[in-house]
Amino acid sequence: MAPWKHQLTIRVVPSILYWIMRLWFGTVRVEVRNREVYERFFLGDGPVKVVAGSWHRHAVFFFYHFRKVTNGLVMISRSRDGEITAGIAKRLGYDTVRGSSSKGGRDALEATIDYMNQDQERRFCGTAVDGPRGPARVLKKGMLAAAKRTGAWFIPMACSGTRVFTFPKAWDRTILPQPFSRVVMDFGRPFQIDPNISDEDFETLRIETERVLNDLTDGVDQACGYKG
Repeated sequence: MAPWKHQLTIRVVPSILYWIMRLWFGTVRVEVRNREVYERFFLGDGPVKVVAGSWHRHAVFFFYHFRKVTNGLVMISRSRDGEITAGIAKRLGYDTVRGSSSKGGRDALEATIDYMNQDQERRFCGTAVDGPRGPARVLKKGMLAAAKRTGAWFIPMACSGTRVFTFPKAWDRTILPQPFSRVVMDFGRPFQIDPNISDEDFETLRIETERVLNDLTDGVDQACGYKG
């Protein structure tokens, strides 16, 4: 693609997709399970730090839903598609860092940690913890490491819908709620990670958190009657 066409694309396409997202997802009704966690950690006013992790499958709707969190940061890949996603993120009100487990991940993780450690005000960051290329529903340790090094609460979360579009050829089987449908979201128990945790215990925690995320996913799927 010619440079001028590329620049035009990353300027125009995010604006178009942003308005489509607002019009589309604005019709979706949301049912929140474990509302105490949701209200305390995502809607509260106190100086709490949160690292939220979901599977890549859920990321699009969460990306929209949490647009109003205070001081929210999202990690986005350095791919060409990532440039468009970053443009949408800025329009939704997020700060961004660019990188993923496959490219620029270490720099992005350090930037995320620096962001979370700024002052003592409220901070939020989130990303898909099995992305950007999978395997699906297998947790990578980056966001757990971010929580460990910042003292943030790590919160697993999942969502599903009563009527969704599924991308069956995508590695993560991405879902998008259909207009005027209902989304159910759920949150696991928030936890903090001992900064002196051993490598062995950290791996045990990674495996347990992966299990929790999969249980949450299966639970909201069952509640919505979604069978993938």
